Amino acid sequence: VLDGVDKKAYLSALSQSKHLVITCDSSSMISEAALTGKPIYIATIPPKKSDKRFKNFRKLFQEMKIVRELGEKLENWNYEKLDETNRVANIIKDKIQL
Repeated sequence: VLDGVDKKAYLSALSQSKHLVITCDSSSMISEAALTGKPIYIATIPPKKSDKRFKNFRKLFQEMKIVRELGEKLENWNYEKLDETNRVANIIKDKIQL
């Protein structure tokens, strides 16, 4: 049982992995993994409560070809990795006309 998460180990795992498998209930981990550009598989687990928000999130990421459902075979694919810092910075610059 882990009492906490070693952030360095987590970031190292993201950088060293060829494929990433993440449970469907963690939109933050899926988002962080999408920054790597690596194939992300979603492992489905039974929801504890309504997961409409998670389903919509996963659907968007599937449409963007970032995630796939975990099956028996691991495949490689490419997608444009997320760069939200620069995307949001550009929106802000446009809004304040820099």
